[in-house]
Amino acid sequence: MSKAEEPKIPVGMTIKAGQYLVEPALLTWTTQKPTVPGLYGYRKSRDAKAYILDVELKNGVPTVDNKYADHCRGAVATIEGEWAGPLLPPK
Repeated sequence: MSKAEEPKIPVGMTIKAGQYLVEPALLTWTTQKPTVPGLYGYRKSRDAKAYILDVELKNGVPTVDNKYADHCRGAVATIEGEWAGPLLPPK
């Protein structure tokens, strides 16, 4: 796969809508849950669709409110799946 064909990850909340990372993020999927706020890749399982989620602190608890998938809502500690991140903004 050439550099031009590599997937680009859409960035949502912290950057203008429609912008993309210039280079693919080099992240590893893990079952370790996020403990700090930020944008994270999330998938329920290896074969599931991946989402970019905004993890926020609500009353000191890392929380997600993804309106597109019911299994991605609530306290991060209760969400089963794999995480990657936090995603860094482009240079």
